[in-house]
Amino acid sequence: MNRRSFSKLVIGSAGYSAVAGSILQVPLPCLGQSRSRPNSIINGVSIGLQPFCYHDLAIAEYNRGILIDRMIQNGLSIVELHAGWVEPNFRSSVATADEARDKLRQWRLSTPQSYYQKIKSEFDQAGITVFSYYAGFTPTTPLEEIDAIFAGAKALGAKGVVGSYGFAVATRLAPFPGKHGMFGGLHNHDNLSDPDAFSNEASFVKGLAISPDFKATLDVRHFTAGNGDCLGFLARHHERVSSVHLGDRLRNNGHSVPFGQGDAPIVEILRMIRDNNWPIVALLEFEHGTLRTGVEEVQIQFDYCKRALA
Repeated sequence: MNRRSFSKLVIGSAGYSAVAGSILQVPLPCLGQSRSRPNSIINGVSIGLQPFCYHDLAIAEYNRGILIDRMIQNGLSIVELHAGWVEPNFRSSVATADEARDKLRQWRLSTPQSYYQKIKSEFDQAGITVFSYYAGFTPTTPLEEIDAIFAGAKALGAKGVVGSYGFAVATRLAPFPGKHGMFGGLHNHDNLSDPDAFSNEASFVKGLAISPDFKATLDVRHFTAGNGDCLGFLARHHERVSSVHLGDRLRNNGHSVPFGQGDAPIVEILRMIRDNNWPIVALLEFEHGTLRTGVEEVQIQFDYCKRALA
């Protein structure tokens, strides 16, 4: 199951919401304030987390304290924050998905900036920077709702808004990053046959040409699985890259694997960013199965990066 499928499950499944509520709704104590503040800038390379990596933790606003505590345990000070950690899930309180969608739209349009600023302060107090905000958009998302999402992300302190969308949505989003002094992140997948998708270098170039305020969020796993040249892409387009989703995967549409067991040039990417002093954030991410906890698996990834940059 990939991140996009997981997000749809969390947002759209009443059954999953009920299970998540019964198992995970009572948050564990957040121990962040009693621990040292994390610092995950390693030899000049900013390393953060796409917290989908905590596979056992439902992406829900009531679990935000647990998310913060886990990041502190892992020593990570930068996050790409999914909207699900911020916004309420209305699915369990209404009869249909359409009703939940309408409620969410109204919530986004009516929620004051102080709500997002309060959440920013939670991360600030823990020593964690919200680098980017991961939100869902469709070709029919109203323009005023798009504007509200960007405004909320800016209040969180995010530098940009990222999502799994293609050309049709990117064209619709184009006016908003510059309006809010942010970037819009174009995120790739490995679906090379979809003409609307960002998947290879040519599609990225076409997408970045839509607006100077767009930047690439290069998903290393998907780019590798699609037989793309990550190092060549970074060499040619680093000025238009905001971050990389750093994980490992096999070429030829192969499956995700632990760091160092696939074809993604993880070590070379990290050293290229370091040696060129590029302000590209490396966000840890994995989708492979593991018998370890999310915290343990993330720590293995982070330690791997530390060794690469030593």
